Amino acid sequence: MLGFDVIDVVAILLMDELYVESFEIKDVKTLRGEHLSRAIGRLSSKGGKTKFAIKNSTKTRIVIADTKIHILGSFAKVKIARDSLCSLIMESPAGKVYLKLRAVSVRLAERF
Repeated sequence: MLGFDVIDVVAILLMDELYVESFEIKDVKTLRGEHLSRAIGRLSSKGGKTKFAIKNSTKTRIVIADTKIHILGSFAKVKIARDSLCSLIMESPAGKVYLKLRAVSVRLAERF
């Protein structure tokens, strides 16, 4: 299902509070050609470092399939992950996104 692991798909069926959000890069910003390729590169970065940082800090699952992005997780955490990915698409530096993620994840940890 949308590139997620089988275990994740089974979790969707068993748990009520998991959501899948899908969107395209073009929904955030209209990009063509090399600009689109650079945006995809910013999302995945070298060795998937940025994608894994967002996944680990928000405890979500993220699949980047060409220009489509799928996020699996609880409602609040999916929103945080989507905001981070959208910031990267809108050409924010990765360091700024990391700092914002760190601050949000600390607040999220205090709440739960």
